Amino acid sequence: MAEYRIEKHPILPAEPLDAAEAIEFTWQGETLTAKRGEMIASALFAHGIRTFGHHPKDGAPQGIFCANGQCAQCLVVADGKPVKACMTPVRPGMRVEPLDGLPELPAGSGSEEEAPALSEATEIVEAPVLILGGGPAGMSAAAQLAERGVGVLLIDDKHRLGGKLVLQTHRFFGSTEAVYAGTRGIDIAAKLEEQIRAHDEIEVWLNSTALAVYSDGLVGILKTTKQQSNKTANQPGDETFQEHYVLVKPEVLLIATGAREKSLVFKGNTLPGVYGAGAFQTLVNRDLVRAAERLFIVGGGNVGLIAGYHALQAGIEVVGLVEALPQCGGYKVHEDKLRRLGVPIYTRHTVVSANGDTRVESVTIAQLDDDWQVIPGTERSFACDTVLIAVGLDPVDEFYEKARDFGLPVYAAGDAEEIAEASAAI
Repeated sequence: MAEYRIEKHPILPAEPLDAAEAIEFTWQGETLTAKRGEMIASALFAHGIRTFGHHPKDGAPQGIFCANGQCAQCLVVADGKPVKACMTPVRPGMRVEPLDGLPELPAGSGSEEEAPALSEATEIVEAPVLILGGGPAGMSAAAQLAERGVGVLLIDDKHRLGGKLVLQTHRFFGSTEAVYAGTRGIDIAAKLEEQIRAHDEIEVWLNSTALAVYSDGLVGILKTTKQQSNKTANQPGDETFQEHYVLVKPEVLLIATGAREKSLVFKGNTLPGVYGAGAFQTLVNRDLVRAAERLFIVGGGNVGLIAGYHALQAGIEVVGLVEALPQCGGYKVHEDKLRRLGVPIYTRHTVVSANGDTRVESVTIAQLDDDWQVIPGTERSFACDTVLIAVGLDPVDEFYEKARDFGLPVYAAGDAEEIAEASAAI
């Protein structure tokens, strides 16, 4: 099966998969390779696999949408357990199967003997400040608090800190002193993490998920502890992860959980190959997987424009961009880059349909009138294998709202407070 890995990139260090770092797993019984620590979704994309299962109601093919753990379109069955492919690392020998229909619990699950005991024996951790989210807002807040001697417990559900910064290869605008203007997002993430690691007042839990905020002021966390096993002199040990439930009692709670991408309703909008800009950048800029051959972008804000430039850097053809407004909403410098590189931009247009039987094969757009209605006869189609949706974000603020309902001392920052763009979040 063909490999879709990026082995040449103008900014990111890209190289062929080293045999020493490769591990094997199976997809529908076929042996495939993955990078050590790579997510299942990225490993499947690297082998050209876009369909991860089929919807239980109508059997429609399902693929990724967010690649950020916010939706369930990428569900697969790994070693008999339904998991989100974008959040689950490949393990050596892992058996991965598509999820067709509704998932079933493994045999024996749900018994009293296997159920976690949520009782007085459950570990309770106290923290002056609990920060949910290790992106630019969460890390900046943690560093500011630690500089003032305030203890912080920083939690993130990913394997590294940085949030969306780890997907950004472009240089940022703004103030050089305040928000690292002129520095690439991937490097800003490293600088902020260096600040975090330098403070003894900050404790970091990675691969750990906040599950609930309770009326008694406790926050339920599924904490993941990483362990090494089977380590030899010539081969790195395989990482194993142990999960256990912890209750955290903070004096103050800060929600910096970011945002989830919006989608649009149009014919074919759930076909494999229709997914968000964040998913695209995760695959291309974090995991160095060529997520498309021919890309069409819906949305002319900064996210859509920058994603188009990232695609071109990775050697992916961008066949067009559509924006419903009379002009693109992103910075003109980003729009001009795409135009100079030959990307056609259609304003006052919208997407009508993504076309294909089992995956995207083309996209159809049309012009809009002054009442935002499609003008009949203006439809045009473009051959593509991917439709990237970049039409805005919704804050991930459920924990914030619940904590407010319970009268807990809580604040929000960054995209969770609808403060978009990393420089502003910092």
